[in-house]
Amino acid sequence: MDSTKYEKLLDNCYSELPEVLYKKERFEIPEVSGRIVKTRTQITNFGDIAKHLQREISHMYRFFLKFLGMRGELNDRNGNVILFSRFQPAMLNKGVKAYYNTYVECEYCKSPDTELLNDNLLKKCKACGHEQKVSQI
Repeated sequence: MDSTKYEKLLDNCYSELPEVLYKKERFEIPEVSGRIVKTRTQITNFGDIAKHLQREISHMYRFFLKFLGMRGELNDRNGNVILFSRFQPAMLNKGVKAYYNTYVECEYCKSPDTELLNDNLLKKCKACGHEQKVSQI
């Protein structure tokens, strides 16, 4: 088979593939949803975010309070968080992104497939095997 015919067949195969395969990033950080009630902010999908990031909700909650410098209350039953101040969604999303960068994403290969070991002090990547020490909250 000559190379031009092969290239034509290859181009034909690539044109048949769905576009999802060409999407570079398969993992998206979820957006925070909630509402402001008087002087408090309620995050209604905090448990879902922790589950999506494959982290313990209590670990993420402690980081979140420290990042915001605020007191709060965690409702383990439904995964809601109540912060004792008013926050705009942009600030809350910035906190989720900071948690993702510190405790989820592999700094070597940028994969979200990591796990926390040794009492949440070591982050190990399941994709490349890279290990990184992370700070204690």
